[in-house]
Amino acid sequence: MAKAKKSTLGFVCLALVAICAILAIVGVTQDWTVVKLGGETMEGSTLADYKEAADLADQLGSEDNVSKVIMALGYLSVAAICVVAVAYIIKQLISITLFRIIVILAGVVTMAIGVAAIAYTASQVSGLSTETTDGFLSGLLEGITGGETGVNLGIGCYLTSIGAIAGGLFAAVGCFKR
Repeated sequence: MAKAKKSTLGFVCLALVAICAILAIVGVTQDWTVVKLGGETMEGSTLADYKEAADLADQLGSEDNVSKVIMALGYLSVAAICVVAVAYIIKQLISITLFRIIVILAGVVTMAIGVAAIAYTASQVSGLSTETTDGFLSGLLEGITGGETGVNLGIGCYLTSIGAIAGGLFAAVGCFKR
């Protein structure tokens, strides 16, 4: 009985999932959101800063759900893509149909978490930017600072979300072809 030959697509997708996992991990260490004043980046906040803000809110008895949700979605994205990467490695070693289905489902869930992370963060910071309003304050600040002013998504949010979305997609695609 001949041994089944492994697909080249499976190994390419494995490498892409691993790259996406690294991309997501790097994203957690970078600025998740940035404050811009006059087009210049003044300050950035990582997920660790959001954890500190959530802990401080808990100590003060405040309900700061935004920081908690942003932090949870960011770390959940990284955890999900890492689990998918490990599951995909196991799937490459053991060819069981049920395990292929599990990896496909995990990849789809990881994509959804990545989309949720970037969408929720963007929805929360869009109201903090003066670029989204046409009011007097926006015109005044733009006139004084001479450029974009407000809170925007940072590179960390993009890296983590893209890593989770693309990694989940590559895992699912790699499992469709035997």
